[in-house]
Amino acid sequence: MDGQLSTSLSSSTVPSIVRSTSEILKSTSGVMQTAARVAALPTPATGATPGPQTPPPNRTRRFGIAVRITLGLSVMALLVVLIGGVSMSSFRLFRAEVTALSTNTLPEVITSAELHGSLQKLVAQLPQLAAANSTPQRRSIYDGLVTELDSMQLLVARMRGLMKDNHGDGKERDGNVRLLEQTRSTLLILAATVADLNAEVTRQIEYGDRQAEAARALSRLAAAIESMPDTGAWAARIGALMARAAGATQLDHLSRLKGEARSAERTLAELARLTGGAPDPTGQMMSTVQEELFSLLVAPGGLFESAIDRLQARNRAQALTGQAQVLVETVERSTRALYDSIRDQSAERTDALAELIAERTRTVMMLAGASILLAVGVYFIFRRFLSSRLVAMNRAVLARLSGGRQAGGGAAGTVPVPAPVPVDGDDEITDIGASIRYFIDEIDRRQQALADNERRFRDLVEGSIQGIIIHRDFHALYANDSFAAMLGLTVAEVMALPSLLSVVAVEARQSMIDNYDQLLEGGQSTPRRRIRACRPDGAELWVELTGRRVDWMDGPAIQAVVVDVTREVEADNALRQSRDAAERALGELKATQASLIQAEKMASLGQLVAGVAHEVNTPIGITITGASQLQALIGELSDRHTANALKKSDFQRFLSDGMEMANLILSNSTRAANLVQSFKLVAVDQSSDERRAFLLRDYIDELLRSLHPTYKARAALTIDIDCPADLELDGYPGALSQILTNLVMNALVHALDPEQPGRITIAARVMDGDMVELSIGDDGAGIAPEVLPKVFDPFFTTRRGSGGSGLGLHIVYNLVTGRLHGTIGVESRPGEGTRFTLRFPRVTAAA
Repeated sequence: MDGQLSTSLSSSTVPSIVRSTSEILKSTSGVMQTAARVAALPTPATGATPGPQTPPPNRTRRFGIAVRITLGLSVMALLVVLIGGVSMSSFRLFRAEVTALSTNTLPEVITSAELHGSLQKLVAQLPQLAAANSTPQRRSIYDGLVTELDSMQLLVARMRGLMKDNHGDGKERDGNVRLLEQTRSTLLILAATVADLNAEVTRQIEYGDRQAEAARALSRLAAAIESMPDTGAWAARIGALMARAAGATQLDHLSRLKGEARSAERTLAELARLTGGAPDPTGQMMSTVQEELFSLLVAPGGLFESAIDRLQARNRAQALTGQAQVLVETVERSTRALYDSIRDQSAERTDALAELIAERTRTVMMLAGASILLAVGVYFIFRRFLSSRLVAMNRAVLARLSGGRQAGGGAAGTVPVPAPVPVDGDDEITDIGASIRYFIDEIDRRQQALADNERRFRDLVEGSIQGIIIHRDFHALYANDSFAAMLGLTVAEVMALPSLLSVVAVEARQSMIDNYDQLLEGGQSTPRRRIRACRPDGAELWVELTGRRVDWMDGPAIQAVVVDVTREVEADNALRQSRDAAERALGELKATQASLIQAEKMASLGQLVAGVAHEVNTPIGITITGASQLQALIGELSDRHTANALKKSDFQRFLSDGMEMANLILSNSTRAANLVQSFKLVAVDQSSDERRAFLLRDYIDELLRSLHPTYKARAALTIDIDCPADLELDGYPGALSQILTNLVMNALVHALDPEQPGRITIAARVMDGDMVELSIGDDGAGIAPEVLPKVFDPFFTTRRGSGGSGLGLHIVYNLVTGRLHGTIGVESRPGEGTRFTLRFPRVTAAA
């Protein structure tokens, strides 16, 4: 009988007890998890106004959960007979977990570590490829890179196979698969980039060899030119061109190198014109050298083209190197994240296994004292007072959180009303239900407030006229409509961009990366800066942006405020172009003015030549007449002497007339010589502008002697000179001669009437500080007050149409202030005359 009872209990009651206990545990676990989910819901932002709050009840218990749990523990003590079954189950689960660790997790960890190690080798070899300077070295490095990339692809394929066999957590496995796929796609792009880089390095080496060959040919040509006959300026220019070409090929600036190539073409064209006038055979040799030099320097495949192609290939190789480094960094981040994720999963599984062993051990110990008979009673008691109520509470909470209808909900089309959490009874479960109901109501109010705050924030940000973008590693996390409109995209298209650097000009990308690193490290907002951006359709725009570090989506990110300033930049460029055009026009005007000033100077010198030539004619004519008369007297005396008819009176008359003729010839020859000497001194000074030391008084006398033919017809004119005879100047007499000539001629033309008496005064004195004051005055008509401020302006004249150019006094002003490093002033009153006062150093500084 006892055996039958035991068998019956073992076959029917024990499974029921097990099922009841499992339900109780599951119900309790579900309620606890639901409470944890409720407590973990977000709280509203500061300032949210919660609704009225009803605190949970606090009641006095008579037969509470503690008593019932005591009864439950007593029941669990009776279940110790189940320890064997639970232990076997634990051992089977432990063996399955160990098998999973050894067959899946551990190989994944090893493979991810090998993948990261291969990446480190790739990082070490990549810069060596860009720096390769020979074909064998480049081929060896490239083969090594291809081998490493193939090895990494094989490791990625092995990892994919392992992940397919892994039956772990689906969310973590999906994350690892995404990281692995990202690594695989980035490796494919990296392989293509490395291939492009290898091609550019190949071209760079090829162009470098061509450049070296052209340089050697240029050296051989230089040696051949040295053996040629002396060709003067042509050889010097050829040598200078070859030296300049050799130096230009070492430039690293592409535009400057192209400019040197164009300059070489112009120089060769000019040398071709020089060669055309050279006699043969030298001309043929020069022409042959020029043709060979043209072929070596500027012809297709020449030195300049090879240097330009090599520099362009090097620039492209540098850009591809930077791109490859970015891709390597992306792969490094992906592999690092994959390795960390797999390692964390392995640690979690190991910890879970240890926890499982501990839990099952505790369970076995708890079941060791269970009793089969008491388990029947505990089963009904727990089911009635605990499990059913906990299950109902758990269902109500889940329904409330999922928005389910209350039992017997309203008709179709009405708003669903969540079922309330049951609070019947008078124990701790009742308090838990009331607390959960209170927490759910409070969370609903706070979620509503949070939704209102979020809606206001989105209205503020989305309606901003400034572009706002939040990114991490230049991958967009958030963008408003204004930013998307700047790029001609939608917000979804902006979020789909692989990198925000793709819309930034190439030259500004490195600065963007540096600024990103600086923001992440320092956290300080950066000042506003202006960069050039590119829309996906190819259009360019200029933007100003500021950035700061923010916390976004569980990590640091960068928020940038972007403003479109394309119109401002275009206006600045237009203003800069207008300014450059004005500067070019001013330069052309100054060049024209300089040529006019030189023409005026030569015209003044021409007038001086004409006057002196006319003045010298008279003494030369008298000299010729006297010499002819003396020749006739000598001939007559010779005839008388030959005829023996020479008388004493004839000889005395010849002596008297001959002496008179000799004196006449000597005086007029001396006069002509003095005129020529004075003119030569003044003219040479005016035309050469050489520096020398001279006596001011003697130089003024020589100048007036040269100018005398221009005013000798004015018998009533008087020129007074008040200058120390020992006043010596060290400077430019030509400039001083031009100044005095223009001022004297200005007085003769504008101030003094040819028919009236007039006076010109030239005075000089030494002042303090080794300065000289030179004044030229007249007592003529004077200058009107409205004209006086303009007398030194270029092209200003009161005799327009009467031969006046308006440059005389402007030349004087430039010579005084520029060549003599002095100052000039003018004083004049109508009817009382004019006085020009010059002050300049006695020893003029070198030009």
